[in-house]
Amino acid sequence: MGNQQSRAPLRGTSAQELTVAQSDIRGNYNGNNGSHNNFHSGNTTTNHYHGGMNTSDYSEISQCLYTSEYKSHRNRIREPVEGTCTWVIEHPKYKDWLDERSSGLLWLSADPGSGKSVIASFLAGHLETRDNTIVCYFFFKDDSDEQRSAKFALCAILHQLFEQQQPLHMCAQKAFASKGKRFIEDVNTLWEILVQAAKGANGDVICVMDAFDECEKGTRNQLIRHMIDLLKLPPSDTVLKFLVTSRPYHDIAVELTRSVRTIQLKGEDEVKAISTAVSQVIDEGVKHLESYWESPGGLGYLRNLLESSADRTFLWVALVLKILEDSADNSREAFTRIVSDTPHDLTELYTKILDKSSHPEGARRILHIVVGATRPLTLAEIFVAFRIRQHHRTTKDIEVMPLKFETTVKNLCGLFIRIIDSKVYLVHQTAREFLIKGRGFGAGNWQHTLCPTRILTLCWPIFKYALLDYAASNWAGHFRCMQDRHMELFGRSRLICKTGSNTFFTWLKVYWERSGQSQSYEFESNLTHLMIAAWLGQKEVVGRLLQEADSKYINASSRIYGTALNVAAMRKNEDITMMLAGRVNVCLQGKDYNILKVASTPWTNWLIDE
Repeated sequence: MGNQQSRAPLRGTSAQELTVAQSDIRGNYNGNNGSHNNFHSGNTTTNHYHGGMNTSDYSEISQCLYTSEYKSHRNRIREPVEGTCTWVIEHPKYKDWLDERSSGLLWLSADPGSGKSVIASFLAGHLETRDNTIVCYFFFKDDSDEQRSAKFALCAILHQLFEQQQPLHMCAQKAFASKGKRFIEDVNTLWEILVQAAKGANGDVICVMDAFDECEKGTRNQLIRHMIDLLKLPPSDTVLKFLVTSRPYHDIAVELTRSVRTIQLKGEDEVKAISTAVSQVIDEGVKHLESYWESPGGLGYLRNLLESSADRTFLWVALVLKILEDSADNSREAFTRIVSDTPHDLTELYTKILDKSSHPEGARRILHIVVGATRPLTLAEIFVAFRIRQHHRTTKDIEVMPLKFETTVKNLCGLFIRIIDSKVYLVHQTAREFLIKGRGFGAGNWQHTLCPTRILTLCWPIFKYALLDYAASNWAGHFRCMQDRHMELFGRSRLICKTGSNTFFTWLKVYWERSGQSQSYEFESNLTHLMIAAWLGQKEVVGRLLQEADSKYINASSRIYGTALNVAAMRKNEDITMMLAGRVNVCLQGKDYNILKVASTPWTNWLIDE
């Protein structure tokens, strides 16, 4: 959080050493062991990870690696219609990649709506039937923080690998001993563990990763560089293969094709195969409609109508088939009109779907919540976020969710959303791109009209209620995104950061666990609002509190982490550290020091490269 640059505040172990250019701010704040205060090294874990280890560490390592619900992410993917994905396994390039007795990379590219995720899930299942093969998978998604990063992907892959061959977890023990739970935070470390595990695996290791284009660019490029470097190595007995899918974006193509050994299967060029698969989906869909409308063999005329309009897009076909199923009139005239009048262009189709909403403003509020959330929300969470208003303060201000709220959401948003296991999703990634501002000029009342950061309703924890987990875990992130409104929202943030209150303790405890703070830092409830703002990188709030508060407040010291200056230094936020220096004391060995008065060098010299 905050501005975490490559420069960090120096450390020191005593007042005398504060004049030394490369001293440490370790400190035993009020009798604590100082294990959280070795700022320069980045080691903020306790020492119980650093002793000898045995196989009992498997459960702890496995727990660390379980950073995402990767199985449920795969369950979001629709089951393929029989025969629709077989063209891939019959393709010469797929066979070349699979049959090669060395590590390899297959990149399956395809246009939006052409079924890449369905194919990826199918291929993972197909590969799992092979002898002497360990298959691991990850499905990237832009609608969830835990599906946007290559770190989460590598953690999921290692978790599956260790689940299938438990002794391989020994490959992670060195990193676990050195860094504790924080070993999962580094792509390079996770990659090294994966390579070592593949060397010791009993069989070929194949990693299927879908929607590579929805992974954030920084960690994605790190992972790609490692995969490309792997392909440069001489052939060996170790087989570590990757199958990735994505849209055919230029920046991804540049990175993935830096090795001549990368095999690209261009789905966008497989016109015949995709068209055949779309026809199979249409056949299956028409059969389902005939069964649904109790008209066996009576809807054959729809096949040609749908095939002439589909333009090789599975998504369009799926949406139109659902519209036909939901129609109040199943006459030939009505069905023909629906297919003929449905726009072929997805943008126009999405607009038409949302224009039919019974309550456009209600639909817009639901979609704003879905688009802006950092993870898919449950119906219960959506309900609270939908109902909550600024004047609400307690759970009594919001009624109980009605049993028919799912129907309400569907009536408001139509086919634009999907509800799976009581979680609400947009129908497709293209739907998200259709809604979000900043992706170009929009047409009509819906396209490019939503700003995902403008959902501050979700930021304020409604305690002991359905939204508590999400709000307590994510309000700080949403607040940070609303930089232009920090002062407007200052009063409300102060309410939930009131030290000693039940509200403060409740949200902080949830935040500490859910946001991963507990993996690196011991929980501390005795933090002031200034310390919290420094921890979260809220520069404007820090400035306001410094203006308002007296010296006793701003120099308050927590049992574990010391003063707000100690916190800012530990969090490696240079801007906030500079703001606090001279105004806030630093706590060392249980004593407070004004760092500018005791330092013999200018403050800027107290910042060194890590």
